[in-house]
Amino acid sequence: MLPELPTESVAIILVVAAVTLYLWAFNGRPKGVPPGPWFYLPVIGNLVQIGANPVTSFREMRKKYGDVFSVYMANRLVIVVNGFDNLKEAFVKNGDTFSNRPNLFFTKVITYDKGITGSSGEVWKEQRKFALQTLRNLGMGKNILQSKIQEESTAFIEELTKREGKATDLRNLIGSSVSNIISSIVFGKRFEYKDPMFIKFVKIVEENVLIPPVLHFFPFLRFLPGDMFNIKHMMRGMEAIEHELFESSVREHTVHYDENNTDDFISAYIKEMKHKERLGDTSSSINNDNLCVVIKDLFFAGTETTATALRWLLLYFLHFPEIQNKCFAEIQDNVGCDKTIYMEDKTKLPYLEATIMEILRHADIGPLSVMRTVTSETMLKGYRIPSNALVIPNIDSVLSDSRIWGDPENFRPDRFLDENGHITKPEEYIPFLFGPRNCLGESLARMELFLFLASMLQKFEFVKGEGAVLPTLDGVLGFTHEPEPYLIRATLRI
Repeated sequence: MLPELPTESVAIILVVAAVTLYLWAFNGRPKGVPPGPWFYLPVIGNLVQIGANPVTSFREMRKKYGDVFSVYMANRLVIVVNGFDNLKEAFVKNGDTFSNRPNLFFTKVITYDKGITGSSGEVWKEQRKFALQTLRNLGMGKNILQSKIQEESTAFIEELTKREGKATDLRNLIGSSVSNIISSIVFGKRFEYKDPMFIKFVKIVEENVLIPPVLHFFPFLRFLPGDMFNIKHMMRGMEAIEHELFESSVREHTVHYDENNTDDFISAYIKEMKHKERLGDTSSSINNDNLCVVIKDLFFAGTETTATALRWLLLYFLHFPEIQNKCFAEIQDNVGCDKTIYMEDKTKLPYLEATIMEILRHADIGPLSVMRTVTSETMLKGYRIPSNALVIPNIDSVLSDSRIWGDPENFRPDRFLDENGHITKPEEYIPFLFGPRNCLGESLARMELFLFLASMLQKFEFVKGEGAVLPTLDGVLGFTHEPEPYLIRATLRI
């Protein structure tokens, strides 16, 4: 007969058994997947270890687990791909395999699995192909788009002049100006900065990039009483702008459609829809539902990244006034202050171009890109990538790699100039990533940044507000890496 155990011993045995069962049940990684932290909690996974700044956490995990590692975010296995060669292998050489969007809050509730950003498979391919070709026809990446950008930069400078050198937060003005450029392409018109609908729209765009990433993994949070994360407010705003601006614009374009006058994106899309209807092509995803989501995609992609880059550019100028002075001197010496600057002047302003490139690298605006998943189970660097795993392209792992840049922590535009002062662009310079699913508006963004910044520097010197404390260059990480709010004075150069 076995001796009776004391109550304390039984309790200890039960606790040990429970802990052992937990460790066995919840910490068994799928066979063959990349290594990562061995311990994770039910429900939240490794979110405690990852913390508020995954960029910093992933840098440390890369040192410990290698270039391809895995973590759990909530109950989802996430593969983090680091290093230029690995990113190239996954997203260029095997770009079609690593091209799908995962089933997350963003794809289900914001994009409805439609459009370009949130769709996958044939829908994504058809929408992206049409959008890219249409944007090129409308001037993206070509000099004919200059007039739209220059029209907007002129309006921006006029508005900035009205501030009379007073300290101001330029966030909304920059967002409105950049949004107007994509408005002219999509709607065929720009909005006045004081237009109530336009003000409302720009505010909604800015708010939606602040949606907490945790919502992707815990979408039920939006149903909790109250509005702790401001989610309900943002979703109401998004629904309103979809009805009041996007859908109404599509209806207006449909009523006034002229197949011989399709010089904006909506008109071109309607023309393609009618073409598909005449062909009897019922399998095509070129339809009204996708059009409204594509409009949303273009605005978010065409507004927030470029506007964020411009806000970073000005903040860097406040931190490094000597670099601002050098950029202005280059403009003054090689173009002049009375001449309109065109894209062909870019070769005359290599230091300005190098400064833009270095800010995109150093500020790291999209450090983790947008999550992907694979079309089917595959292998990467000898590891198994399950079909239901999420995949993060860690752009930061390249832009901050000391083996590539030597001193990545330092802000140094000269790194993009050769011994003759000409622009040099290493293949590892990938602020917009690469591959078949890279940023659709990269060429537009580069043109906007150059023309806007050159025009601004021609007319103004940017200095910090008197007595104002500048935020650091650490920034805040949401969907993009944003600078903290700051005040700036734009004083006319006379």
